[in-house]
Amino acid sequence: MKLVWGAASHVGMLRQQNEDAYVAEERVFVVADGMGGHNAGEVASALAVAGMRSAAARGFVSAESVVTAVNDANRTIHEASGGPSEQRGMGTTLTALIPLAATESEPQRLVVANVGDSRAYLLRGSELKQVSADHSYVQELLTEGLITADEARVHPRRNIVTRALGIEGDVNADSWTLPMVIGDRYILCSDGLVDEVDDNHIELILRSCPDPQQAADQLVKTANTNGGRDNTTVVIVDVVDESAVPAVVATTPSTPSSTSTAKRTRIVVAAAVVLTLVIGSVSAIGWYARGGYYVGFDGRGDTAHLAVFKGRPRSILWFRPTVEIDSGVERKQVFPALADDIDDKPTYTSFARAEAYVNSIRDVVAAQSEGGD
Repeated sequence: MKLVWGAASHVGMLRQQNEDAYVAEERVFVVADGMGGHNAGEVASALAVAGMRSAAARGFVSAESVVTAVNDANRTIHEASGGPSEQRGMGTTLTALIPLAATESEPQRLVVANVGDSRAYLLRGSELKQVSADHSYVQELLTEGLITADEARVHPRRNIVTRALGIEGDVNADSWTLPMVIGDRYILCSDGLVDEVDDNHIELILRSCPDPQQAADQLVKTANTNGGRDNTTVVIVDVVDESAVPAVVATTPSTPSSTSTAKRTRIVVAAAVVLTLVIGSVSAIGWYARGGYYVGFDGRGDTAHLAVFKGRPRSILWFRPTVEIDSGVERKQVFPALADDIDDKPTYTSFARAEAYVNSIRDVVAAQSEGGD
């Protein structure tokens, strides 16, 4: 068995900044929904994702190792929020799906872990069910029978969480170990989805979109159509048969022309078309290569500076990215897990969002320096 996946995230229709973060890779799938003022939520969720990614690189072997990684991420965020800065009190939810390899005594399995109210669902056969348990004020009311499920969806305090990473030095993460079953579809999401789209509609979209990327895109689009009052992030993971190979479609060779004149005509026309396409393509490549922004380190080693770049992370032809802002923050001043995440050069559609992310990291570093003094 193997996993195929898709992921989508959007700032929503009302918010100015996306404080959600996610990772969707072969060994780790995580959605984190940050909270806190002045970009603090974005820092907390980024630290959570970076910590889980680093743990995945070392390898997960059990549900206990997943919970340990969650606890480690919690400590990192808690330490970062402890200084005299605007990041004080920042936190994040987290829901994770971690595949475990088969052993001599165990088949392939999946571990679901969560803290807060970001959710994990499982679509299996004819049933969509929530695997994770919300750690929220409204869930406690629902569990005690004080409100109904319909009332919970519109409750004015539905976004108050009772557990989150970074708030305390220790956190109690829930985890479940599930068998890996061909045909299963897992959904990880922030509350921006479930606040706008009910479970019945979520299931309808999941069944109508067999491709996981298409399903993730459609769920986020629907949340925005329904109001988009919060950031929305969705990661979808399908369990498929590893031996399944897409069918190869045979093509019938075209019949060659019977005259050399016709051949020459086609060559001339094709050459003209190719020349036009080349000219247009060079222009388009230049526009694409200089479009967008990303965050990375300018230079090498511990003294490389955190910066905002204009362009694409990888040079295209002769078009190279340029530094728009040098934060003055050196790599050695950044948490190692977050520095590793920045090495992946996260991209942004606007300069403002990239600048806000860099400024939030600079604020944390400055707060740590003041605390050290």
